[in-house]
Amino acid sequence: MSFKYLQRILDRSMPRLKLKYYALLRELAGVELEEVDVDKCEIPFSEILEILGKRDRVRELVRLGYVLLIHGGSLITSKEAILNICDDPRVDVVPPSAGGVSQAKLVLGKQIPVADFLRELLGYLDSESGAIATYFGVVKGSLGGKRVEKLVYEYHERAAEEALSRIAEEVASRAQLKAVLIYHSVGEFKPGDVVFAVGVVGRGRREVVEALREVVERVKHETAIWKKEFRDDGVYWVVGDGTRVPIR
Repeated sequence: MSFKYLQRILDRSMPRLKLKYYALLRELAGVELEEVDVDKCEIPFSEILEILGKRDRVRELVRLGYVLLIHGGSLITSKEAILNICDDPRVDVVPPSAGGVSQAKLVLGKQIPVADFLRELLGYLDSESGAIATYFGVVKGSLGGKRVEKLVYEYHERAAEEALSRIAEEVASRAQLKAVLIYHSVGEFKPGDVVFAVGVVGRGRREVVEALREVVERVKHETAIWKKEFRDDGVYWVVGDGTRVPIR
């Protein structure tokens, strides 16, 4: 068996990532379809961004978060996602729709990394940005004179993140906004922990403040995230608009 024959067999067995560029990204990349040989089936989201960043004219958009990936017909919303390209080798590379960039994620089992959140938010500033508004939700130490021992946030694995992403995307689509960023922690937390963060970048203060208020209220009412309070007078589930249902 010749070396060239063996090489052809090996070439056919190696996974090949197929990147299809759309709109602005197609123009910047200079190609519509690109095939990249990789050495494994499961490719982390971050590695695909590294591949895209090798193109000089695309690199800055990757850094700013203006590059979105669609795989298997679904928008990839988690930066921790792993894409199986042996099942489906095509990844569509698209810019955000008109309006701003949206990012949303659940933080599992730990409080919000405030410095990282702010660093990411500031990365969306550009020459047209005139205002930033932020909100940080913190676990209270007392409610109605009763001491809070801890909070537990339970969530629906799929619906919660989809709802956060939908809210961020819908609000960010407004022309005056540059970016909407939402982090929400889930798990068990103690008083003083930062568990919810929203950031909005836009052209003016009115737009960002109104958007911030809307996002905070919608996250409270539209996401499949539920709060359980452990207090010195009992344990309560919080439902609706702050109604507390005691369970013991």
